[in-house]
Amino acid sequence: MNVTIEGIYLNGYAKPDYKDKNSGDVSQGDFIVQIQQKKELSNGSIQMEYFDIPVDRMLEKHYVDKKTGDAVSVLCNVYGENFAQLKIGKAK
Repeated sequence: MNVTIEGIYLNGYAKPDYKDKNSGDVSQGDFIVQIQQKKELSNGSIQMEYFDIPVDRMLEKHYVDKKTGDAVSVLCNVYGENFAQLKIGKAK
C-alpha cells in the first residue's frame, strides 16, 4: 500500500554509504526528505509535525532543487503489523 504525504519542504540530504558487516558489501545511503506539516488540535492550537522520509536515490532528482518552504508530495510505502500506528518507508 502506498500513501502520499504532503507538507512543506524543509531540507533534503544524502545519508552516508554503509558497509554490511558480514558480507562487506557497500550500499548507497538513502536520500532523506524532511517535511513539516501543520496540524490543528481540537482546542484550536496549532501543532507542527516533522517527518524524515527516506526516498530512493533514483528519486532524489525530484527534491534537490526544492527550496525551504516549497510544497511537496512524497510517495511512501506503508508497512507494519499494527496499522493503528503507521510506519513510513521508501516507495517502490
